Amino acid sequence: MLHAQIDFPDEIANQVQATIKKFGGSFEQFIQQAVVHELQRQQADNLHSFFTNLQPLESFADIDAEAYVDDIRSNSRLINE
Repeated sequence: MLHAQIDFPDEIANQVQATIKKFGGSFEQFIQQAVVHELQRQQADNLHSFFTNLQPLESFADIDAEAYVDDIRSNSRLINE
């Protein structure tokens, strides 16, 4: 388990304390939830970036994807039986 001391500006600390007072829980729980949320957000951003920048293999660059899949399906023993 990681133990850390973090210094927050007064404005942020006050907002955190107000949120804790409003919704309950502890400061430690709040920070843990905030870190988990940020890690999930970054992972989603990385996944979005991956699919945004995804490029086909050079061997598939000039192939129509739908026609390629249709051809595979037409030759499938499982689908055509």
